[in-house]
Amino acid sequence: MAKQNDEEKVYSKDVVLVMAASFFFMFSNMYCNPLINGYAQELGASSAFAGVIVGMMSIVAMFLRPIAGNLTDRFSKYQLSFIGGALSFLGVLGYVITPNSSLLLLFRLINGAGYVLCTVCMTTWLSYLVPFSHVGEAMSFYGIMNALAMAFAPAVSINLYRAIGYRDAIIISALSALMMVVTIQFVGNRAKPNATARTARSHHFKIIQRDSVPVACLVALFAIPYFATQADIVTYTEQRHLPIAVGAYFLIYAAVLLLIRLFL
Repeated sequence: MAKQNDEEKVYSKDVVLVMAASFFFMFSNMYCNPLINGYAQELGASSAFAGVIVGMMSIVAMFLRPIAGNLTDRFSKYQLSFIGGALSFLGVLGYVITPNSSLLLLFRLINGAGYVLCTVCMTTWLSYLVPFSHVGEAMSFYGIMNALAMAFAPAVSINLYRAIGYRDAIIISALSALMMVVTIQFVGNRAKPNATARTARSHHFKIIQRDSVPVACLVALFAIPYFATQADIVTYTEQRHLPIAVGAYFLIYAAVLLLIRLFL
């Protein structure tokens, strides 16, 4: 019975809701990423400018993530996740209505700001909700939700845009971001920092932790190939006229990632 109660604490309603919200948020972003390059060029962007538009999200993340990390110690995870989800929704909605590639760059920036807040806050919010002894277990299932989003979102978007066009296909991404915002409304524990901790941290605003630099470099080295491939694989196969199912790449990648997360 004690073990059962412990499991209930680990996978409480709030934990499940945060995981679901994370899935919707990640689905929204992974859905759009393979389409942005081709969409930007359809709107009149050159190949070089389309590359800038694709990379804008990562550029924004690089500068805002340290700031977002400090904000999570000063404000509730719910507040920042709500703002991040709202920015993601507005950014993706902007993709749908933008008349040109210049505005697409602006909406990409807005989406990037929302992406930063959500990625930082959703992870820390989940770790806040589970007992410390089960953080690793909870994070593995959190990773599984992300892996599922990484598998299905690109596969769906790649197949769907060919049938209905870029604009109509991207509406799905906007709805997914909206679902994330709706889902977190039902989380009871909003992870508000206590007043003592907030006062203690208000005078210490650290941009970077020196010991984290080697790990950050390692993360960048294995993340760059994946995201470069994700951004360009659709356009690349079209330009080469390769008769392959591009969406299968993401399904295979996510299936392998899912197995690794389960066993590790």
